[in-house]
Amino acid sequence: MSLYTDSESAQIGITAMFAILVTANLLGNMIVCLVITIYQEMRTPMNYLLINLAVADMMVALFVTPRFLLSHLFTHPAGATGTLLCKLLTGGNLTWIGGAASVFTLVAIAFERYYAVMHPYRIRGKLTYGKLKVLLPTIWIASGILNIPLFLTIYFDKAVNFCMEYWPNDWLPKAYSSMWFFSAGVIPILLMSVLYSRVVCRLWFKREPNIDNITNQV
Repeated sequence: MSLYTDSESAQIGITAMFAILVTANLLGNMIVCLVITIYQEMRTPMNYLLINLAVADMMVALFVTPRFLLSHLFTHPAGATGTLLCKLLTGGNLTWIGGAASVFTLVAIAFERYYAVMHPYRIRGKLTYGKLKVLLPTIWIASGILNIPLFLTIYFDKAVNFCMEYWPNDWLPKAYSSMWFFSAGVIPILLMSVLYSRVVCRLWFKREPNIDNITNQV
């Protein structure tokens, strides 16, 4: 005779799956960060983009844990404390910021690879430490701005004993979801598809640049 009901068994299975994925995420991305920071020759602008991607992915893993792994293991505080906790931790808002930052970093990497392959001699397209100091804060600021509505609409709900979103109008969550979907989904995918398609075509049908093209690019 089973000690668990079907729903309990499913919950245990889901929790175990999330735990494995979170652990793999954290370990893998920590290794990436350590390798790049330890070895001086690895500290290039491109690799710092990879560190930013790893940090964003770890942020997703860390802040998805309270919502999907620990929510059934503790009693969520109620009232103002519960709402504050929802906005900062258990509601998953920071998970969405990390997700958006991950997507925007992937787009930045796509542009860097595009210029490295398509215009290797063009100085203006080269990713430098100076550009990186502007690019990385821009990625995180844009990710934060994109998710401001979540911080404004999520509250602790006594009825379900957890975090819920409350919007003043029915159309607002649909509009926001559509905006998020296009900003962090459709547009980045289209951009990366175009950039990498051109890179692949160049690598497959590569022609040696002549000296006139090099001079024009510089």
